Amino acid sequence: DALAALADSDSAGALSELSATLAHGSKLVGQLSFEDQPVVPLAQSFSPEAVSKLAEQVAQLSTRMPPVPEEQAPLAPALTQLAFQTNLEARSALRAVAKQESVDQLPAPLLSGQGEPEGEPVGCLRDHKLLNAETPIADPALHDDVRVARALDRGYALDYILQLQAARGANADAAQIEERRTTLNAELRKVRSVLPGDCADLRQPAYVLPEDGLEELGSLAAEAEADFVQALALASGAARDSAQGTLAETTWQVLLEQRQRGLDPELLNASE
Repeated sequence: DALAALADSDSAGALSELSATLAHGSKLVGQLSFEDQPVVPLAQSFSPEAVSKLAEQVAQLSTRMPPVPEEQAPLAPALTQLAFQTNLEARSALRAVAKQESVDQLPAPLLSGQGEPEGEPVGCLRDHKLLNAETPIADPALHDDVRVARALDRGYALDYILQLQAARGANADAAQIEERRTTLNAELRKVRSVLPGDCADLRQPAYVLPEDGLEELGSLAAEAEADFVQALALASGAARDSAQGTLAETTWQVLLEQRQRGLDPELLNASE
């Protein structure tokens, strides 16, 4: 906040966004400040070096999930979203004062220290009713299975909408949409790779569109993009060992790919 107050307009917005998400994360993990603790020194002057140092520290914090006690397991999804969101915003802050090369050198979220390469595999989904994101996951042991299945389902739904867009839109847009589908299906194959080979494929032959959905394919595709990356981030936090590494890497690639297409992924809502 102190840096944002001292910065020029271009940098202040990015720093303020980072500040808001860090404040959310501080409350989420229960960080408190006590009277007998030394006061954190505030920035007295703005400099690109100060922003760069802050961005590096935040990006480093996002590489690992803090340990979550079993009784507080519901916190894990929010912590996962926080890891990706803070890293994205740290890069935005650094991009405001430095060259892209410096941004590219920041560590990616949840890709460091993923544990043993051969861990407990993610299992097959036992109950397809759990694909509904509104359905609570009562059994903690099923969290990773359900999260991966939901990510695949949301990815397949996005692919279905993109197919409709390519078929019904202008010919000039079809090639670009098919290129996006090629990238998407490569991402879905990576997600599918963390499941045992004998799992049933969750791809549905058709997804139900809302009324007049064929006339609103553009907005539906945007919503499906957001749902897919949200589900991927949650799956990354639920999985373990090598599965988490694969899912986190895929999530990060999807987020970066969205940024390159001019989208601004938001995994956290201020009201949450």
